Amino acid sequence: MILQKKSEPKSSASISKTTVFYFLLSSLLLTLFLPSPAWSIRPIFSSLSLVAGAGPAGFEDGLFTSALFNSPRGAAISSDGSRIFIADSANHRIRVIHLDQNNQVTTLTGQNTPGKQDGSLTSAQFNQPKSVVYLPGDQLVVNDSENKLLRLIDLKAGNVSTLAGNSPTTLTEGPAAQVSMAGIHNMAYLPAANSVLFTQPDQGSLKRLDLKTGLVSLVPSRRDGLSNPCALCVSGNKIYVADQNQPNIFLLEWKDGNFSAPATVASTIGGILALTASGDNLYALLGSDEAPLQRILPKNQPVSFMSVWGDQIPLPGQLLPSLTNLTFTRPVGFISDPVEDRKIYIVNPRLNRVVSFTDTYGEHDVTNNERLDELPIRKAPKTFRILLVGDSRSRMVVTYPFKTSFNVQARQYYPPQINLSKRLEFDLNTLAAVDGEPMNFEVMNLETSASEPLFLWPTYRVPEYVQRYDIDLVIIMQPPVPDPQFPYTVYFTNPMTKEGIPKYPNDLEYLLKPPTDRIPPGEAKHFYEMCKAKNLVSVKGNSFVFDQNLFTDPALHDSLVELYAKPLDILNQKISSMKTFSGAPVHLLICSMHSWVIKPTLEDPKIWVDVTQKLHVPFLDMNDEMTAMETSYYPLSENGGNDHFTVDGHFFFSQLLTHDLIRDKIVPWK
Repeated sequence: MILQKKSEPKSSASISKTTVFYFLLSSLLLTLFLPSPAWSIRPIFSSLSLVAGAGPAGFEDGLFTSALFNSPRGAAISSDGSRIFIADSANHRIRVIHLDQNNQVTTLTGQNTPGKQDGSLTSAQFNQPKSVVYLPGDQLVVNDSENKLLRLIDLKAGNVSTLAGNSPTTLTEGPAAQVSMAGIHNMAYLPAANSVLFTQPDQGSLKRLDLKTGLVSLVPSRRDGLSNPCALCVSGNKIYVADQNQPNIFLLEWKDGNFSAPATVASTIGGILALTASGDNLYALLGSDEAPLQRILPKNQPVSFMSVWGDQIPLPGQLLPSLTNLTFTRPVGFISDPVEDRKIYIVNPRLNRVVSFTDTYGEHDVTNNERLDELPIRKAPKTFRILLVGDSRSRMVVTYPFKTSFNVQARQYYPPQINLSKRLEFDLNTLAAVDGEPMNFEVMNLETSASEPLFLWPTYRVPEYVQRYDIDLVIIMQPPVPDPQFPYTVYFTNPMTKEGIPKYPNDLEYLLKPPTDRIPPGEAKHFYEMCKAKNLVSVKGNSFVFDQNLFTDPALHDSLVELYAKPLDILNQKISSMKTFSGAPVHLLICSMHSWVIKPTLEDPKIWVDVTQKLHVPFLDMNDEMTAMETSYYPLSENGGNDHFTVDGHFFFSQLLTHDLIRDKIVPWK
């Protein structure tokens, strides 16, 4: 199916309808966000999101927005990533957040009064559970803190039993039923040893409970300053431990049935509240107003936070209360998602909320001036992943006052969060949440400088990323060309491949040949001969110079269409033959828009209409909307620089593209 818009100019009436539509859309969103007993919203997927909890202390199951907790502490997640188990301490209960059911909250076990009762899930009692660990076989280990016991919940059998602990006792090692479980701060499961590890800072102990033998033993840890083990997490055979009294993180490894001696691997910029690992990344939750989250490994650096407008949030520990108001002496739920890399869940006992943070702004792959957001390769269930391909307009946004060309290209001053891909991702997920659409959208960006022709280089680069990152949809942002020397001239600067398209990247040695020796056979030669007959091309030095009037010559239109279509046809064939990891087809979409409001557009926009019709590729012609709205959103682009979007243009284009993708059913939407 070809998605073509009518090319006739819009009437004033149609423009008015477009304006009214966006006004009504804004009004609808405002109305939806007002309290309404008949309306509910599913969780939004963004970098920092509410998972569950209305805020006030209390007890209530149900919708994640109205569920109430009372000093929730520990957290664990099932191996399939569908359920989060919360130790709801002051409610003396274990609660469940069903991530596969729009974060619905239910009670698993426990009563409204404290107690110490084994038995069925409906009759069991706890006294201020503080930590919880998920075990294979759908079991949970709970630190029943005031009872000084470890309790075992068997979810399949539907019962609760006592796993370890005795009171009073002074034993520190031995049979689990005879060893003290008092003062446990943190727990973690070590699969390689089939053991639960736990820290007791007041005893200065890191201990192991062997689930096969039922024995508790001390893990040698008093070395290099690790005197009061506290925060704890496991990643494979590696155990990361933080000391209660210092900002150092220690590593122990389980190998051949033994633990290695602890070694310092990193230091943080503040006291460590909790640790969690996700893939190759280790994160620390800190008691710091400047940097409450720190990415410890593979690179030690604070995690930055951005607003949806692209502004860096200073002192996130003060402005993002979900991450702060925590104390060092009590455990904090801080876990990673087993399905989605670099997604973290944080339980805040003072705010009675659970939030998630997705670290999508880590390291970047920088190759030949191309940058791709390093999202995890694994794609979470119900996730639709888009690769946005373009020149710097697909990434950059400038602010007032207008920047110079140098300022705009100084990318190091612009965090990657503010690019168009992240704006589009946020808009799609916001509307999905409002509409109750059970889909998570991730938008990645692949771009080069405008000096590289967009009809060519994606043919060489895009398939690699489609396969590596499990892409569902490729969108090529193809702006009209303002320069008559570009982009078709690549046919006269690069050698041809056997498919009859220019090689990529450039071959500098090839450029040393005389211009007349660089005219390839076929359509490029035909195009050159027509331009020469019309005096639209000349030779200056070692280069061809084409006259901009060729864009307005109808006789050259079909030839330009053929030159543009050839590489894209090869790309479309490659993409059409691919499947996602789940076996779904991969699709290609081309969209055209202008981003300048002063410079005239030289390239005939109908070229891309005909190119996409020739290739049977969906096409979004967004130029009419951009023209209709350029006054309302003036200025859409900066003046005098590289015609990147301003903040207004950036916001508008993302809203427009989101609307068109949903309207034309290019993205999954009910």
